[in-house]
Amino acid sequence: MNFKDIKLKLLRFKHIFTTNWVIFVSSHPRYDTDCYYSEIAKMLKCGSSENSFATYPCLG
Repeated sequence: MNFKDIKLKLLRFKHIFTTNWVIFVSSHPRYDTDCYYSEIAKMLKCGSSENSFATYPCLG
């Protein structure tokens, strides 16, 4: 898997959360806590120029 594939998967995953998180929380109110919102916010910032990220290829 190369960098482009990883970035596409991350963007797809982020899209799912940005388009469905509010709907999900309205149906499952136990997830409507600061803890979950904090973790979701960190995930959505992952890979941005603000936070950056690293990939480690398997060389073996």
